[in-house]
Amino acid sequence: MELNSSKLSKLVKTVPVPVIFTLKEVNEENHLKIPEKKRIELIIKCIETSPSFIDIETHFEEDILKKLHSIAIENGVGVIYSYHDFNTTPSEQDILKLVSKFSKKCPGLENSSLNRSKPRSVLKMVFFANSFQDNINVLNVCQTLSNKKINYICFNMGKKGLFSRIFSITKGALLSYARLEETHETGPGQIPINRFYYLYEKGENSHPKEIARL
Repeated sequence: MELNSSKLSKLVKTVPVPVIFTLKEVNEENHLKIPEKKRIELIIKCIETSPSFIDIETHFEEDILKKLHSIAIENGVGVIYSYHDFNTTPSEQDILKLVSKFSKKCPGLENSSLNRSKPRSVLKMVFFANSFQDNINVLNVCQTLSNKKINYICFNMGKKGLFSRIFSITKGALLSYARLEETHETGPGQIPINRFYYLYEKGENSHPKEIARL
């Protein structure tokens, strides 16, 4: 697998909104497995095209995270440290243990929200919701993370995780994820952007479980 850096650079310059690049170990059909060494090389190429953010998985070894973070800073690129659990949502206590672990492992996370200059380091933790309560657990964690001065993205995947996907940003999350009308979802429960806006506006005057039923 090769990347055309020139085309990527042109793409970044022509898109009128912030751009996030990511390169996962496998694609959505789990057909393409990229060896780690090659994936790191490709991630560096992505960084060098100067997107707004590069999304890097937290399972990399600490020395690799430090190397990629350093290259990102040199290129004025923010780093999103990304963790996903596609099966469940841990307890609030266990999620906060993950926060503590990643804050020590991932460069630039501690007190990251105090640094208003770019580029920024961001912790992204996304879990799978098996009940509505899982949304409440995650939103409580969001509030705690805001108090800890950490830049973060945190919500639930899946149909039952829609509430936290939409309303985590009201608790201080840097952003959430939706999709364009004509594209496929890139994660379970990802909804079109127009519906996202509709439910967000509806939610300001509705009970949480009413939104969950829509």
